[in-house]
Amino acid sequence: MNRLLPALCAMIWATASAQQPSHPRKPDPTQDARHAAELRARVAKGDGDAALRLGNLVELKRAPAGYGTALEWYRRGCELLDLSACHNVGLAHQEGRHGLKPDLAEAARFYEQSAERGFLNSMYNLAILYADSGLIATDPREGLRWMLVAQRAAAQCPERRLCQEVTADPRGYRVRLEQKLSSRERRDTYERAMAWQPKN
Repeated sequence: MNRLLPALCAMIWATASAQQPSHPRKPDPTQDARHAAELRARVAKGDGDAALRLGNLVELKRAPAGYGTALEWYRRGCELLDLSACHNVGLAHQEGRHGLKPDLAEAARFYEQSAERGFLNSMYNLAILYADSGLIATDPREGLRWMLVAQRAAAQCPERRLCQEVTADPRGYRVRLEQKLSSRERRDTYERAMAWQPKN
């Protein structure tokens, strides 16, 4: 796993930079319309990152009429395996954004899609959901596994704010999860976390 972490961390931050909509200084409707059209053409060719970016443009109310909703584009990006897009759909379900009602089980399902491929934000959010017992039929072993995997990845990028937060775990999510397990269950979970590798 150690050999995978530097590449994994680089991938995490390459995609994380596009996760949230940016806030440009001054909108330009003509340029925005051109950009939206270019992004939609790229999505049609299977570009998940373009779907994420188009969702961001729609969310910022910068896309022209007729481009649907940000959630639609995030879902499309997720279908095209963009990790940030899957994470954004998870956030929408967790927090009740984009007209959805909060649904933690659905949030976990989308987080897992990106966590399994190495997206740190989703690993950490999954661990939090398990620690807070917000999921139906929670398994603290799964939550602890995601926390350990996230902390191991975060240790490779200590200069990043998210990595610092995951490593420090200031709200004690890891301790909460560990307290729900026997020493044998903790040991087995540590071994599973050490053996974890991201999916291709």
